[in-house]
Amino acid sequence: MTAGRDGAMLRDVRRQPAVHARLLARAPELRGFAREHLVPDPGGALWATGCGDGWFAARAAAALAGGGPHPYRPRAALPFLVYDVPAVGPADRVLVISMSGNVDRSVEAAEAALARGAQAALLTNGDGGRAGALGIPRVSLEIEAIAPFLCGTTSYTASVLALALALGPEGTVDAAKRLASGLEACLDAAEPVVRDLARAYTGVRFLSSGATLATADYGAAKLVELTRLPAWSDDIEEFAHRQFWNADPGELVVYLAANPGIARFADESARALAGMGFATLGVETEGNELPSTAHRVALPRVEEALSPLPLTLPLQLLALHLARATGLDPDTRAHLKDDGKRFETSRRLTRRSLLGTGA
Repeated sequence: MTAGRDGAMLRDVRRQPAVHARLLARAPELRGFAREHLVPDPGGALWATGCGDGWFAARAAAALAGGGPHPYRPRAALPFLVYDVPAVGPADRVLVISMSGNVDRSVEAAEAALARGAQAALLTNGDGGRAGALGIPRVSLEIEAIAPFLCGTTSYTASVLALALALGPEGTVDAAKRLASGLEACLDAAEPVVRDLARAYTGVRFLSSGATLATADYGAAKLVELTRLPAWSDDIEEFAHRQFWNADPGELVVYLAANPGIARFADESARALAGMGFATLGVETEGNELPSTAHRVALPRVEEALSPLPLTLPLQLLALHLARATGLDPDTRAHLKDDGKRFETSRRLTRRSLLGTGA
């Protein structure tokens, strides 16, 4: 693979094919965990909840997880607590997705579900922190840390894959194996394109729709974690009705397409924005081409339900290279930790138990 400096984050991104292969070998374990802990009783539903990457993963896996005989309801932790928990009961199952297990609202979601008599479980990495200490069944991705305080890359796609393997219909494992064999090629295709694009834009917008909208949200979140560039995500059509009116031609607009209908509208949108001078990047799978985007990352053919896995990789590399191009270090994210007041406030917002620990 053509690459820049081989730092910790890039190594984390590059190891995703190997990590996915290890998870695929655990498919029987994951499906067994789902049968034992995630199948609701008659009349119940499986709720998948979390914050940040956990919430994106719950939605990204919905096209597969939602195809079973029981309702699958992905929810962000806060609305789950406020709106859904009062209706949750013993027939329901609640899966909390949290790599650290220490996010306040995710822990509260598990506690609230248990208080309502529902059975809760945890998808995490390691011992599950505070959520794991609740004693609920948990399955760990078992991903070794490369360096402290890296943003979630391997852990995110591994979460999506674990959900797909655990909850997807028959045939998901074979389809995921075929996809995993091509992930290295996806990284190879993306690296030179996004590296050459990296510069100080006035902002970056990630646009998609349907099954890949959660991936656009993830892309914007990674940019926020790694750079000081303003970043947004939106539905392609809704962008035209709201965000477009204060968008700046100095921004980069990234389109994601893994569906022919979405690709058609994305291409029309990119053609329109080109007339105003916007830089555009298309991240497309075979059969869903975006010829009107100025730059393109062409990925192999994949069924739409599994497309969040390959589509995510170029977004990770884009965030990494934009961080470097704007003078920041993606391997330490020191610009976050060195902003003492903001970092402390972030813990007050999301992880009060970690206040004063430096974690």
